[in-house]
Amino acid sequence: MKKYLSIIFYVLLFNSIYSQCDDSILLLTMEDSWGDGWNGNTFCINAECTTLLSGTIGTHEFCIDLSVENMITCGGGSWQSEVFWTLSDSYGTTLAAGGAPFEGCVGGSCENEITESFEFNDNGQLRDYYLYRPNSIQDNAPLVFVLHGYSGSANGMITYSAMNAVAAEHGFAVCYPQGISDQSGYNFWNVGYAFHQYQTVDDVGFLSSLADYLQNEYGFDSQNTFVTGFSNGGDMSYMLACQANDVFRSIAPVAGSMMETIYNTCDSSPVPVLEIHGRNDNVTLWDGDMQNNAGWGAYFGTQDGIDFWVDTNSCMSSENIFLPNTNTSDGSYVINHRYFDCSDDAEVWLYEVVGGGHDWPGSSGNMDIEASEEIWNFFSQFTSTLGDINGDGIINILDVVFLVNVILDSEYIQSGDLNSDGSIDVLDIVSMINIILGGR
Repeated sequence: MKKYLSIIFYVLLFNSIYSQCDDSILLLTMEDSWGDGWNGNTFCINAECTTLLSGTIGTHEFCIDLSVENMITCGGGSWQSEVFWTLSDSYGTTLAAGGAPFEGCVGGSCENEITESFEFNDNGQLRDYYLYRPNSIQDNAPLVFVLHGYSGSANGMITYSAMNAVAAEHGFAVCYPQGISDQSGYNFWNVGYAFHQYQTVDDVGFLSSLADYLQNEYGFDSQNTFVTGFSNGGDMSYMLACQANDVFRSIAPVAGSMMETIYNTCDSSPVPVLEIHGRNDNVTLWDGDMQNNAGWGAYFGTQDGIDFWVDTNSCMSSENIFLPNTNTSDGSYVINHRYFDCSDDAEVWLYEVVGGGHDWPGSSGNMDIEASEEIWNFFSQFTSTLGDINGDGIINILDVVFLVNVILDSEYIQSGDLNSDGSIDVLDIVSMINIILGGR
């Protein structure tokens, strides 16, 4: 049985009753409700630290100045991956969030280093999401969506995926959206599970609208917006590839599957795909469940789903790459089944985790790879510069010629749809000329 630690941070504005603080006071309330003798966790604000011992409940005060940098570290403990914390101001606004292990800062010049909590008005329905923007981020940065699994949560995926560390290293933003609760009270993405037949939420619309909003609000790159997800979030990634491939350039499901309804109605546009899947997954079965024996609804086997994208992307070549088995104690190893020479260079990769289960490698199960690192390595191969249609790294008249030939051949390539209207025509040529002339 898992041992959960619940950790809540509250920031209250300084007033007269806290005379020992010159600025603001941070109250750290810690609770280990299990009290079973497991090791505690150590939390530090700047150089002042406290340790949560098992079976203890307590509040610790830290005086901080939010106008300057305040370093927060959180780590140790036997069940550190189960820890989640939030830092809120006196109005209830979340300033920072994370889990253990964690190292970051809040206040002052490092405000963009925190994972912020927001609400998004989706056609009158308020939806929650977290956004992480590392200090290393540049203008027009890529954006990666990370989707939780069925009954999971957005804040849980912050810790489980460890995607923030990858984002900080490579300079992209991460969005963790929250699914709504179904009739059983479990968070979900509406991909058409059999027991969700009466659910009407349009998650494709929500995630597409949220991506558009974030691109406009923060200047994230609309040509380099990607999505990954675990389990139900992986299923949702496939749905987005089929129904919103004008928004999400590439997908990387982990332990995901293609539901039969998604498969049968999928748009045929090429999309780069990386699937990471345990051969012994006992939730999202490797061989699928077309008879709906488990009650989720009919879904295709892992290889069948990959074959669909290999055909859709017209991949002509393939190879099998055995990744280094660096951790021989995890009972598994990874084979990359790579399909390449594809239309629009939309490669398809299948990381078969032989002996692996229903896991996010690097966080649980297989420890030979860090799934989030592998996902970004895959996505980064398909980042593009708006206007560089021929992929030579330069935007010039040759891109106009290339675009004209695409139009004459009645082809569609995502990088050529410069105005994102779903078609490639003379308006895209006008957009290209404006880019060259510096009009964008």
